[in-house]
Amino acid sequence: MDRPDTAALHPADNAADRSRAGADDLLSEVHVLANLISRAFAGKLDRSFGMSVAEWRVMLTLHRHPGLTAAEITSRWAMDKMAISRAIQRLRAAGYVRRDRDPDDRRSFRLSLTDPGTRLHQSVLPMANDRYRAFLSCLSREESATLRQALRKLIAQAETFRD
Repeated sequence: MDRPDTAALHPADNAADRSRAGADDLLSEVHVLANLISRAFAGKLDRSFGMSVAEWRVMLTLHRHPGLTAAEITSRWAMDKMAISRAIQRLRAAGYVRRDRDPDDRRSFRLSLTDPGTRLHQSVLPMANDRYRAFLSCLSREESATLRQALRKLIAQAETFRD
């Protein structure tokens, strides 16, 4: 299988800069990939549902794990706290997410999807799944499994660098 030209993926401006950075600057490629994935979902989410990627991530997480706090959602996605906070505010204002005081910690709030939020989630899910499958369709099952295993190792390693 031919490798794609990774020179275009590197932030370096010229061949000399890329050479100093290393021909296979894997972390730069992972960063570019993450941005491209977000961009691929962002346009479709906004056009079809008037929703941001952060809002979809909140909804997806609350569907799978109702009752999480904003901090727990932020941690799961390793996203900026303010991006998640803004997404939650918009979803609450639209009536898709409800916030209930945590009975065990009165300073904290637990979040969950409302009935309209669950219906919106069910409306978005087929498009998101189609986009996900289309994105991964270039990988064999073995490649997908290998990538998943490698990403899990990298995520675990990155967790050790938290300050």
